[in-house]
Parts: sequence; C-alpha cells; structure tokens
Amino acid sequence: MKKRELIERLASEIESGKVKTLGIYGHGASGKSTFAQDVYQVLDAEKVNLLETDPYITSERHLVVPKQAPDQKVTACLPVAHELASLQRDILALQAGMDVLTIEEPWKASEVLSGAKPILIVEGMSVGFLPKELFDKTICFYTDEETELKRRLARDTTVRNGDASIILASQQMRREQYLQYYKETESRADILVDQSDNKFQIKTNII
Repeated sequence: MKKRELIERLASEIESGKVKTLGIYGHGASGKSTFAQDVYQVLDAEKVNLLETDPYITSERHLVVPKQAPDQKVTACLPVAHELASLQRDILALQAGMDVLTIEEPWKASEVLSGAKPILIVEGMSVGFLPKELFDKTICFYTDEETELKRRLARDTTVRNGDASIILASQQMRREQYLQYYKETESRADILVDQSDNKFQIKTNII
C-alpha cells in the first residue's frame, strides 16, 4: 500500500465514524508530522482537530538524567521528558466535547481547539507513551539514522532556528536513546511505517 492509498483508507474510516481519534507517532524526524498534515488536509477542517504534542515535552530535561547513562542529557525518547498527564487530560477533554487552548511554541502561537469537532488527530512522540485505549487507531513511523539526520538538519535549522553543530553533536546520543527507550513503542502501533531512504513501506498493517 502506498502513502496516498493509506491516507485515503484512513480518511474513509474517519469519515465513516470508525476512527474518531487517530494517534500518529515515531522518533524525531521520522516523517510523522508531514503525514499528519497530509491526513488533516484531506479531511473537513470544520470537523477535525490536530493536536501536536511537542509542547508537552518538558523544557526542564536538564534537571534529570537517564539512570543507565548519567553522562547524557534526557532526550524526548524517554517518557520522563513528557508531560503525559497534562496531554492525556487535554485529549480526554476534547473527546468529551470541551475546548482546549494549545500550548504556545517559539515557532507556533497557541490556538483554541474546538470540542465540538468530532475528529481528533494527535501527533507527536508523546503518543507512543500514552495508553493505547485513548485512540481508535495508531500509526508509528521510523526511519534510518542517515535519513533522520538529514531531515532533522533541514527542519530544525529552518523552522526551529536550531544550531546545526548542536544537532550533529547530539545525533548519536539521540539515536542510542531511541534504540534503548523508544523503539519498543513501535510494536504497539496498529500500523508501522518505515520511511528509510525516503521510501514509504508499511511493515505492520492492521486496518
């Protein structure tokens, strides 16, 4: 199944009411945000909320360190880096019909998500650490290290005003923590997509 076919299948399930809350996650620069936007764009904007979870990653990660690697800083591959209780609260609020004010980011202003909209797409690394019962369907993305680094450099230096030297210096640590702490979340997804070498391959398909 190609990317466009998967998007069309998901759109059909969402429009029919089979899927009301869709979770999209994966490690950094795996392609999840682009895919979430692609799905969002084919749906009726009057009926769907897109909740991005990056703002729920704590900025105080320097205050804690991985127990097994005290010389490393905590990346978003560790559950402790995420404000999961707050995120789960906001997801449940939207599902219950309440409005939610999103958290402002340096690259994106806060906005009100309407609880009157019946469809919710939740996108970001945090989804992998949340109870699967919150979602009707989950999709996880991953990619090889080289592709990840290229995407991270392109995104973080242009969109997020990141420093290329810091991104390069931290890449090995990020990948190590992904393999140790985050990769296991992939097995819990309904659909697993490999975007290595900028290809689109579905590895697990429970549709």
